[in-house]
Amino acid sequence: MRERPTLKRWLTVLAAMAAGSVLLAACSSAPGNTTTQSLKTLTVGSSNVFPPTLNPTANASQAIDEVIDYNVLQHLVELAPDGKIVPVLATSWTVSSANKVFTFTIRKGVRFSNGNPLTPKDVVYSLKRVSAPGSTYPYAKIFDVASVTTLGSDQVRVTLADPSWEWLYNLAAYSNGVILDPSAISSMATDPIGTGPFKVTGEVTNYSVSLARNNLYWGYKPHVAGVTFRYYTNPNALNSALESGQINMIDNLSTPSDLSLFKSNPKYRVIAGLTNGKVQLTLNNAYGPLRNRLVRQAILYATNRQAIIKAASGGYGIPAGSDTVPADPYYLNLTNVYPYNVAKAKQLMAQAGYPSGFPLTLTLPPYYYAQLAAPLIVSELGAIGIRVTVSTIDFPLWISQVFEAGDFETTIIDHAEGRDIGNYGTPGYYWHYAGTAQVAKELAAADAAPTRAQWIAGYRQVLRQITAAAVNDWLYIIPNLTIAQKDVVGLSSTAYTEAFNLTYVGIGGSIPASAKALGYSS
Repeated sequence: MRERPTLKRWLTVLAAMAAGSVLLAACSSAPGNTTTQSLKTLTVGSSNVFPPTLNPTANASQAIDEVIDYNVLQHLVELAPDGKIVPVLATSWTVSSANKVFTFTIRKGVRFSNGNPLTPKDVVYSLKRVSAPGSTYPYAKIFDVASVTTLGSDQVRVTLADPSWEWLYNLAAYSNGVILDPSAISSMATDPIGTGPFKVTGEVTNYSVSLARNNLYWGYKPHVAGVTFRYYTNPNALNSALESGQINMIDNLSTPSDLSLFKSNPKYRVIAGLTNGKVQLTLNNAYGPLRNRLVRQAILYATNRQAIIKAASGGYGIPAGSDTVPADPYYLNLTNVYPYNVAKAKQLMAQAGYPSGFPLTLTLPPYYYAQLAAPLIVSELGAIGIRVTVSTIDFPLWISQVFEAGDFETTIIDHAEGRDIGNYGTPGYYWHYAGTAQVAKELAAADAAPTRAQWIAGYRQVLRQITAAAVNDWLYIIPNLTIAQKDVVGLSSTAYTEAFNLTYVGIGGSIPASAKALGYSS
């Protein structure tokens, strides 16, 4: 879910057992080091809501992360477009004591945008702040750290409460990992001070947030003078702004069917990449007929995922077979478990005691993918006797009624969080899966496993288990469709983080070969 509430979750991680191999520094002759006088400002048209604050440690809104995370505030390690964990404010790290102790070497010569030097003490302060009394960090509960200390003059040692293969991913992917200047905390809501390639220069409520290139940045300097994020609530207005040249790009095309406006036009480039988003028909496992596993399996067999992708996502994205995406180290393609088979679905309905079907309410949030997929779901389930009534409610009500209270029968939602299989082991989670306690034990055991192979095997076993139980009807992995003027370079080829990473962006020019290798467009 894009506007996600604070959740307790278990997240998995591709934990690197040694230092990452790709550094993000730049050579002095790179085009990115051009003076700002000769550069243009990049204007990004965004379909997100306007950020409620610029402090990602106080609010889980994806709109904050899009602008601030990675661009203004940086982590010790971050996720590259290809899903790899790469060094940023740490130049290297080691892992010991069976994934319980992480030792980071802190990059030298780094300054915050206000001129203050980055020190290991700042790192210790930032990581301790996540779980300090009064913490407002949205994901503090997944940051299970026992101690953080300096080690020598340039290292920081983090000791976890329990061994974990997932912790390094959490550090890289979520706002828990941002490194802060302790002297600038009071300005976080409007002027977060970071070490990234950009700094905040202003905002106009419900209209724009402006960033300027940070000339104190330690690494490759983007080939733009700054970036302005401009917000649009109407997709037609957003498309028109790009066509008229008011903006240089659209961060994510909100209506994939509009891609035809740009795809064949040589003025633009289309970057279509995968995300962590799993669009699913969520099934309330505690509701009437849906308590029956055979009924849930019948629903999965009755679903034509390719037809739904064509209707709801313009043909982009790929079918989902369970709660996993290709970037996950434990990814399993389970789409063949429930191939589209109406006859099989009818057989299961009869076997479950519902040969004539039953009525079912589909409660939708007001999002395009849900609205476009719903008519197909109504038709497909109608073919096996399930008579679906659709009810659309606004998102705050969806959160309170469906997500928080679990008062629904079915819904369609994009679970956009990365590696969120832990939801199936979360007590009281809104789809009321009966196997939650067992999954929680299996995930905990796998996360503490002595080898990477055992960790992956454990998580894959959970994927097979929830798929066999047909807990939900996983429809497709949602795409990220970025549309940009053809001279815009350095954009991420995927959206595996909620940050819209512009570290290598440029209007004209080129990007380093190392950035291309990580999945940035040239």
